Amino acid sequence: MLLAVEEAPPAGGAALDQVLIAFAAFAAIYIPLGIFLLRERDGKPTVIGRLADRVSAVDGLPRWAGLPSYLALVSLISCAFGVYWDVPIHMQNGRDEGPLANPSHFPIMFGIFFFLAAGVISAGLAKDPLPRRTVRLTPKWRVPMGTLVLLGAGMIAAAGFPADDVWHRLFGQDVTEWGPTHVMMIGGAVTCILAVPLLLAEAAQVGRPAARRWTWIGGLATGGLRLFGRILPPVRREAPEAVLTDRAAWSTRLFMTIVIGICIIPVGFLMEFDLGVPQFPAATMFIISGFLTAWIFTAGRLFFGPGGALVTWLTYLGVRVLIYAITLPVPDIHRAHWLLFLGPALCIELLALVVRNRGPVFAAVGGLLAGGAGLATEWWWMDVFMPYPLPPDAQQMPLMLTVGAIAGAGGGLLGWSFARHLERIADLPEASAPLREGMAVTGRWAGTAGTLAFIVLMAVFAPPGSAGEVEVVKDCAGDECRTTYQPVEGTGVIMGQVSYDDDCIGTDGCLTRVTVRTDADKVEDAVWISALAYQGRHRTSGDVPGDGMLSVAMEATGREGEYRSAEPLPIYGNWKVLIRLHLAPTTMVSIPVHMPADTAIDGPASGLVQVDDGTDAAFVHEPFMLQRERKPDVPVWLWTTMYGVVIASWLVLLAFYGWLYAAAAGASGVPARSEKAPAS
Repeated sequence: MLLAVEEAPPAGGAALDQVLIAFAAFAAIYIPLGIFLLRERDGKPTVIGRLADRVSAVDGLPRWAGLPSYLALVSLISCAFGVYWDVPIHMQNGRDEGPLANPSHFPIMFGIFFFLAAGVISAGLAKDPLPRRTVRLTPKWRVPMGTLVLLGAGMIAAAGFPADDVWHRLFGQDVTEWGPTHVMMIGGAVTCILAVPLLLAEAAQVGRPAARRWTWIGGLATGGLRLFGRILPPVRREAPEAVLTDRAAWSTRLFMTIVIGICIIPVGFLMEFDLGVPQFPAATMFIISGFLTAWIFTAGRLFFGPGGALVTWLTYLGVRVLIYAITLPVPDIHRAHWLLFLGPALCIELLALVVRNRGPVFAAVGGLLAGGAGLATEWWWMDVFMPYPLPPDAQQMPLMLTVGAIAGAGGGLLGWSFARHLERIADLPEASAPLREGMAVTGRWAGTAGTLAFIVLMAVFAPPGSAGEVEVVKDCAGDECRTTYQPVEGTGVIMGQVSYDDDCIGTDGCLTRVTVRTDADKVEDAVWISALAYQGRHRTSGDVPGDGMLSVAMEATGREGEYRSAEPLPIYGNWKVLIRLHLAPTTMVSIPVHMPADTAIDGPASGLVQVDDGTDAAFVHEPFMLQRERKPDVPVWLWTTMYGVVIASWLVLLAFYGWLYAAAAGASGVPARSEKAPAS
């Protein structure tokens, strides 16, 4: 035991040599890229420029749109591969010896470096012809708006790497996906995709629409829509024959609708739910799901017309299957499952069949249905396909669907604005003309209002609530130090008595069912009561239960307030075992049954945690357990300041994205700009 403790991986920042290696990798990419940028702006030939020209000859897109878009998509696949490999490693093994000791970090790091590089390449290639609205970097250098989305997303994601190391040094390890610096990296990756539909729409302005050579796609769309029109007569009014017969226009619209569908990839923020270790309240899953599905499926329906929501849903499904498939070569890891989201897509399609107006009211109602009735269909899918502790208890579904519906209404408004902006930027005929309302003042603020509704919901429901105050105490006797969590009198702490079928806790190979008896009145409205055993594969040889991670139900025994684990739990060695209790709406607490000593952790939480048979234990604020490595006694002002900086930077970036889309759409009807044209 002592040997294992001495070899514990560091819980603070990375070693200096690993920081220097990461910096060298960055320099190896960006020094040549800087040379390319200088040569390209001087009008000298470059390898990247010649490659962009060859790609443009094939896909018909401007050189500043085609190659950078494809590079961004490939980089996102690299990031997805790394993230869905990395998180299971931490669930099963624990901390890394260092950032470069984990092979999954390399595809993440290079993916982020290269989608930032895609923005730099797009800026370097930005020459005549350019879209009608650009941003001037120098008197002779203007770049498309989509280029700035790539650069903004890439810069915040790349900044997340050094910021993550600084964060660990200040606050210790933050082992949640939604940690501030993790949100910077993952958020930058999942929002950089917003550059691609904008670049494609801008490309259409200069007479080179997306997929011009892929007219066979337009032919398939034409045939399918004609058939759909015969089956459902109201649809024909939304798809005039003059538009249907234009294969190039429909191939462009279908291609861009698929790209709109890819924009749903922020579902990556649900990864902890997908893997069975949610660290945030269940309501957040419904808020994120309602907002994203309403946004993307509404945008797809409005942009493409009949069947558009289903096109974007199929794209989403393809993205999830791809993520699953690319992790298959990695052996012995937990693979993420996913929510189906077919219900929200069908809700929007069905509403469009009976409601002719396509204004913001339609979008908000469609989103409301998608986030409410649509997500209600996910309950059975969670039960069949998603890992435990999903689905939430059925009696909590009204709350979950309510917040999902409100978020969906906001997402629908954003989807309406998103689709309308893309149509105006690309000069495409409206898919639902003449039924759609104009932009006017409502259109300019619909997307903003929807996004703000989502932000407010997350601010209310994301922070896990506590069930009372607990004091962390560390007592040492000889070579062994134990940590206990003692309730503070009068603070409403929930207590539970822990017992085992086989009292073998702490001995090698101990597997036993765990029983907890608590106050029935305090847990009767639980969203879930579950047991989690994780990080058991670290420095362990031979067969490991669950390959290092188990999430099992705590089943009612029939005695009031008593629950017993559905399967035996491993309570020995490096295993961390929690009895988890989630109370609506946001309280998340757990009893730490067993945690090994960890000398790399600062403070009293570093001792061995072991709840003996028949002992009363407190349900502790769960982030204290799942994020055990966080440093104690960090000043509140420092936490507040650092969180404020990250949140402010994200709000500014989101506002920047909105301005880029609105500005590009606001130039509708203005001739496309030549690079030599005078600045406006």
